[in-house]
Amino acid sequence: METAAQAVAEGKTFEQIRVAVVDRAARHAWETDTVGAFNASKWEKKRADGQEYVHSTADVLKELMRFRWIERRVLPSTRISASEHAHATFTMTAAGREWTELVAHRPAEGFNALAGALMEAHPQFEGYLRLVGARPDSAANHLTIPLMRGEGNPGHDDEAYLAAFTANTVEAVRKGDLGWSATPDVIGQTLRDYVSRAQRRTAERALLEEKREEKRAAKYGARKEKAAKTEAGNPASPIGRRRQLAALCEEAAVRLAFSAAGCSVDYISHELLRRWTRFLGLANFSYYAPGPSALRLWATSTVTGTGTPADFRRTVGPEAERAAMQAVPRMWNAERGSAAQEMYRPVWRIRAAVCWDRRINDGVFDAALTAAARGEMCNIGFRVHLDEASHGRIPSSTRPLVMLTPPGHPRIYHVMRIDRADAREEVLVHE
Repeated sequence: METAAQAVAEGKTFEQIRVAVVDRAARHAWETDTVGAFNASKWEKKRADGQEYVHSTADVLKELMRFRWIERRVLPSTRISASEHAHATFTMTAAGREWTELVAHRPAEGFNALAGALMEAHPQFEGYLRLVGARPDSAANHLTIPLMRGEGNPGHDDEAYLAAFTANTVEAVRKGDLGWSATPDVIGQTLRDYVSRAQRRTAERALLEEKREEKRAAKYGARKEKAAKTEAGNPASPIGRRRQLAALCEEAAVRLAFSAAGCSVDYISHELLRRWTRFLGLANFSYYAPGPSALRLWATSTVTGTGTPADFRRTVGPEAERAAMQAVPRMWNAERGSAAQEMYRPVWRIRAAVCWDRRINDGVFDAALTAAARGEMCNIGFRVHLDEASHGRIPSSTRPLVMLTPPGHPRIYHVMRIDRADAREEVLVHE
């Protein structure tokens, strides 16, 4: 948002704004790459292709128009039509220029203003904050959506899996403390209807693609060969079908939970909301907090008002960081695993447990863990040791700890260990 606004303020064209958005996305990908997967040539191709990131650029500009930070004008509706708008420029309003200056020089205040504008322009944004516990009138301090670990029994067919997923959801709702409720009939019908519609659309798309392939084969005399897929990535394979069904059930459960709690949100919108609110320090989420398998979303702030007068009080600072570290031994002892896990455990798993327990953002935990590992947090009763060794696959919604060494180079830690404060080992010190 701030990238596009700055480009508009500088009088750049739509194409130049698109390039700026691509560059910002590439920079984010590079900064968050913890496995060495960043591909510079891929981003260069996206930068050079005038049809890449057209929708993203148009969406950002639409938001700026909705906030009345730039004057309204026609935007590309498709990637192909982007060339017709390549040289279009946009007029920034006084309010937009004021926000652009604010976010450039005082980012914290600028992003607070952005959050206020989002609440004012999008009822779903305000509704999301209310449901996860960030508003004064919130009925609960979290929203929990029960899921099932893995993909269930591979021997079960789709009907059996859906029945098991439904039964699991009904039982979780019966136990309560989810932040929402629904009757068994509503749960069963909603889940089944959503999954059935999605599967029907998938089948229709597959049939349409098959007909297109047949036409191409008839025209060119040969059927176009497709790259072979792995079993897990092939929707036609048993594992692929089960993963697809599990994903559909999660989408259905998310929609059910939000609707039952009083804020209708589709799955894609919920993904955007949880990422935005995490980035803004207003809320957090995790699939891996202790307890039955679930997607848990919780507030990390209290937000009063909307628009420019909105007031934001986040759970951050030295007290929150110390409280996070004080919770680590309890979370550590609650995690049971193999002998190797008794010595070292994944940072992301301990982070999820502590952040859920303390209702804090990931950044607070990371700052606290970094301070403890460097010996900058005293009298917490234990020492922290970090290691760069990998500990299995890291879920896509999590990340390891990235710590900057004194020269300013990033160092990535995947696992951690805690020892008594009187242990002989020295606390981690970077040379």
